[in-house]
Amino acid sequence: MRTRLIFFIVAVLSLTIFPTSLTSNAAPNSIEIISIAEVSCTSVEILFDSNVPKKSLSYYVISAVVDDSVVIPKNIKKVIKTKATGLITAEIKNLNPKAIYNFSVSAKTNKGKMISSKVVKYSSVCNLMDLLSNLPADWGNPKPIQLPTPSPTTPPIAIPAFTLSSATETRTVNTAATGFTINSTGGAIASFAINATPPNMSFNTTSGALTGTPNTVAAATNYTITATNATGSATQTFTLTVTVGAALKVAVTQASVGLSPGIAFTTQPQITIQDSGGNTITTSTAVVTATVSTGGTLVGTATATASSGVATFNNLGIRGYGGTAYTITYTAAGLTTATQSITPAALIVGNTGPGGGKIFYVATSTGFNCGPTTTEKCYYLEAAPSGWNTGADPSLSWATNVNNNRTTTVPAPGAIQTAIGTGYQNSDAIVAQTGNVAASSAAVAARAYRGNGLTDWFLSSKDELNLLYLQRAVVGGLKGDYYWSSSETDTAGAWVQYFDHGATGSTGKAGIWYVRPVRAF
Repeated sequence: MRTRLIFFIVAVLSLTIFPTSLTSNAAPNSIEIISIAEVSCTSVEILFDSNVPKKSLSYYVISAVVDDSVVIPKNIKKVIKTKATGLITAEIKNLNPKAIYNFSVSAKTNKGKMISSKVVKYSSVCNLMDLLSNLPADWGNPKPIQLPTPSPTTPPIAIPAFTLSSATETRTVNTAATGFTINSTGGAIASFAINATPPNMSFNTTSGALTGTPNTVAAATNYTITATNATGSATQTFTLTVTVGAALKVAVTQASVGLSPGIAFTTQPQITIQDSGGNTITTSTAVVTATVSTGGTLVGTATATASSGVATFNNLGIRGYGGTAYTITYTAAGLTTATQSITPAALIVGNTGPGGGKIFYVATSTGFNCGPTTTEKCYYLEAAPSGWNTGADPSLSWATNVNNNRTTTVPAPGAIQTAIGTGYQNSDAIVAQTGNVAASSAAVAARAYRGNGLTDWFLSSKDELNLLYLQRAVVGGLKGDYYWSSSETDTAGAWVQYFDHGATGSTGKAGIWYVRPVRAF
């Protein structure tokens, strides 16, 4: 039985050795050993393939180098003097059957270069048969080899898969959105992403939740939600529509309205953000802006941000002609508008003005240009009350920086304006002079007055001073002597008016005359 098994093994091994160092995807060599066929226990026939060009070939050398583990036998070299290419066979003799040889084939070129094949290891079948004959008695029934227990491997994570609890949602602007929840049906999800976030909303990259209150009206917009893990990613689409829906409503109607910069409505407007059913949207943070129809001017702060659905204005006022109705419009992005009608009380000469003084001039409904640049529109002139200076009107010089020639130069554009509405501009120019101090300067003292907390008092122009003279009895407390105007005649003089009989004239700027602040609104 053993003899048959040995014969079977030898038959299976065959007498030909094919190189095992070649692989199908390896780059081909110029010389390759195809097979080593055993002719006898001491000789083999080598078949090799050469694609070295004939014109550059001198001869081939077949080397049989003894493996390091075997000693005594000598290495063998055989020279084949041929310039053939393609498949070539050669017999190698005088091999030691007990040795292991490393075969290689080299080609020497005309230029002395050696081109070699890969090394192929060879061992005689005769030696194998000797080894088999010396096997132990139980070699045919070997003990089983105990292989190590393989370490458990972690199965790959499945690709993400998920659904949304809701694929679409329609919300009224400034109303909290419901959003969606994630239902994972695949591998564990490591993170989420969204291609864009709706205005005023936020996206959670851990849970995939979309939350917040959309504050911008938008048509149906698709948002792509992406779930990702180590294996891959998956997407779902959520569609959000934001409609107008809500409304603005004026919650407070004012009883009266201030008519000056810095003077607000008697009661500040409150705007509520409501749904179509009239319910306040307590989550709204809309920014509301107030505007007024032609003919009036809003002053103060014309915007307010809603808190819990209510926007309260602060220091908002209107400047316009008394007795005229103005429509104030309140707007917010994506919301309907609300309007409010305001009719300030008509004012006449002798009424108390917003600054606590007496009104001494009422213009027509078209008003007049006023302010520091004469680009604002005003309708009234008001004089500071008697005792504004904690006593009688003070006597001051027109300016304190008069030089030895009794002249002073006012910076551009100068203080030469005389018309109604130009006193503010003149006064600012005078104050701008170097060295001009309130203690002894008419214009600086007038600009420094703060009646009722207002900061727009000034020294009247020549024409404004004449209007004050005409209503001197109504205003009260005015002296029967000269009063300064802010209008200069030249570098040396300025206009004054005598309040006993109304005469006007120019006098030197270093003169000492009375001062009464006025303001326009």
